[in-house]
Amino acid sequence: MTPAQLAPAQSAEMVWQEDKKHKGWTVHLYVGAEVIKYSHPDAANAASDAELIGLAVRDAKDDGYDLPPAAVKIKR
Repeated sequence: MTPAQLAPAQSAEMVWQEDKKHKGWTVHLYVGAEVIKYSHPDAANAASDAELIGLAVRDAKDDGYDLPPAAVKIKR
């Protein structure tokens, strides 16, 4: 898909979660009123910001959304 074919995404957050059900990074992609979540249990807690932003942008693109890297926030 070319960028012209992708739907715009507003923003995304990379959130580290560690509880009984889930441990790892999760992307919260915000598209309008919808929140789409992608899990990355294999990504290390100490992953670099660039790596985490890359995961979020790639997930969005794979699902048909255009997400600018500057729109990704990381919550450690």
